Order: sequence, then structure tokens, then C-alpha cells
Amino acid sequence: MKMVSPVVEEGGGSPEDDEVATVATTNATGTTTGTSSNPGSLTTSSTGGGSSINGVPNATALETVLATAGYDHTIKLWQIHTALCVKTFQHPDSQVNDLCITPDRRLIAAAGFQHVRLYDIQGTTQSPTLNFEGIQKNVTAIGFNTDAQWMYTGGEDFNARIWDLRVSNPTCQKLFQTHSSPITSIALHPNNVELIVGDHSGTIHVWDLRNDRTEQLIPDQTSSVPVQHVAIDANGKFLAAVNNKGDCYVWSLDADGDGDHLRLSPFHRMKAHKRYALKCCFSPDSNFLATTSADQTCKIWRTSDFSLVADLHCSGQRWVWGAAFTGDSQYVLTASSDNLARLWSVESGQAKREYNGHQKPVTCVCVAS
Repeated sequence: MKMVSPVVEEGGGSPEDDEVATVATTNATGTTTGTSSNPGSLTTSSTGGGSSINGVPNATALETVLATAGYDHTIKLWQIHTALCVKTFQHPDSQVNDLCITPDRRLIAAAGFQHVRLYDIQGTTQSPTLNFEGIQKNVTAIGFNTDAQWMYTGGEDFNARIWDLRVSNPTCQKLFQTHSSPITSIALHPNNVELIVGDHSGTIHVWDLRNDRTEQLIPDQTSSVPVQHVAIDANGKFLAAVNNKGDCYVWSLDADGDGDHLRLSPFHRMKAHKRYALKCCFSPDSNFLATTSADQTCKIWRTSDFSLVADLHCSGQRWVWGAAFTGDSQYVLTASSDNLARLWSVESGQAKREYNGHQKPVTCVCVAS
């Protein structure tokens, strides 16, 4: 199975130009040095509920952080229950391709064109507090380990990197290269030692950080179908991947006989969308899988049997680039090319809130509870 990145380099047109944005590729500029920090547990979503107001999660800025970003060079933080924008960070020189919030909800990382920037959520400045420069082409994937001692990134320069954040000038400590294909997505298994890397060629790589061993998986053996996104559920039981044909593949995950290596077994395949699928993500309780698409919908699937729970769409909604569940798994947030993010009820399939403030397409949404 093959993947294509949903981003275009800065200076390009709308994300919907030419039906789907394409990627450009270059070589990496540096090599890896040193050794990686001992990978701890990683999670970018959390469990937990909370009270509600009119059926919408009620959480203060300290309890829940909702962030959106896209093509207007800004990152916005919102009160999830009032849809009030409480802070705007400036992200000059580039669109935002991916967002991730540290588990302690102190920092937010933005992946852009040739750089990664970290912002202080609780600070007063709109500018980044830390910049990672010198990366070639778009950075398309980003994430942290549990205590944010290290960060992973991947991008169109064919490289996945592990960055040591414990030093004043973070450096790349480990490097994995696909050699010929842009990286479109990365997910870290809850065992915290294996990264699942999806690339433009349609290959999914399993990178073991303990020994740098990698294995490859090609879901679609019949043709070169770019895979857009990969995701692992919080229990480490399922891996999902979506491609630009609208297909969704699911594998069950377990350890091999000696218990120290991840084993993937084909579990389910479905036609999730009629057009390009763009994103997939599991709910924190692992009961649901969300997929988004160029068909202007977000669909929610029940992981017990992968039956369709809800088809989230409304008038005016365009391509749905991103999705993220709230901590209680009862709501999902989407990012759309109509410049809006929306909050949807999983149970009713109804839009409960609109987050209006971006001037161009919203391509990223993330939540930390």
C-alpha cells in the first residue's frame, strides 16, 4: 500500500488544488549522531470525562487544550465548550502540516515547511520558544513521548527523526530513512519502542527504536496506492491505515513468541470513503475509529465490528483534513477546508460547535485533556 502526503509546500495553492495536493521530495541535509534517550511511554491523547454544558464537554483551559491550525500561518487555542478563541500563535513562513500537544499540556509543536516549532501554551508570547531548522521540505508528522524527553518527526525528505529534548539545543539522536519516498505519517505504539512509519510509496515500516531494526508491510499488493495516514489505538491492539482510494486497512497487533517484537495480522479491510481518505484516528477508549476524506465527510466506525456509527457532514463543509476525539470519546473534532473546525457528537452525529477564526483552510486539530 502506498501513501501520499496531504500537504503542499509553502507557496502552493489551496489544499484542494488539482483535486489533491502533491508532495515534492528532496534529500535530507544531515546525519544522525549519538544515541536516543531511553524511550518512555508515549501518548498524545488522554482518557477522562468531565461535566458538560448543553451537551458539550465543559473544560477549562487547564483541563483541556484544543488547538487548530492550517494555511493562514496561525495556531489557535480554543475553549472547547464555548468555541471562544483564547490565544493565537503566529507561525510565519509556512502552513502548519501537523500539530501535537505535550502530555503535560505545556507545549504545542507545529510541523511546517522545513522546520518544527514549539510554543509555550501557558506563556504570554505569540512566538515560538524553540525552533528546529535545517530540515528539507515539509515536515508531515510529529509526536512526543510521555514525559516529553524526546520527540519524533517525519517528512518529505524521506527521514524519520528522534530528537532529544533534554538539552538546550535539541539534536537528532536517531534517524530512519526510506531512501526514496516521502514520509506521510508516524504513530508510536504504546510499548513506546516501535514507530509505525507510513510513506508515499505505499509502504508501512515498523521501526524498532531499541535496535534500529525495521520491517516493511505493503497493504495493497496490486498497485502503488499512496497511504495518507496511520494510527494505533491506545490499547495497542489495532493499527489502521487509510489510502487515497478511500480504503481503510486494519491489523491486529500482538507480540511475537519471544514477547519483544510487534506482530501485525490482517484483521479488516473496508471501503471507508469514495474519494481520498486523509486521516484516521482512534478514540481514547479504543471503541471508535474516525476516518476523514476529500468526500467532505468524517466517518465514525465501531472497532468491535467496524460497523458505521456516524457519517458526519453538513452543508458547506469541504475536505475534512483532520480529526481528534475528546478525552471521554463522546465527541470528535474535525478540521475542514471551509476554514472551520467543528465539534460533533459521536452518538447523535450532530455538529455541536463551530470554531470560526481561521482565514484559510484548517488542516490540523488536536486535543489534550
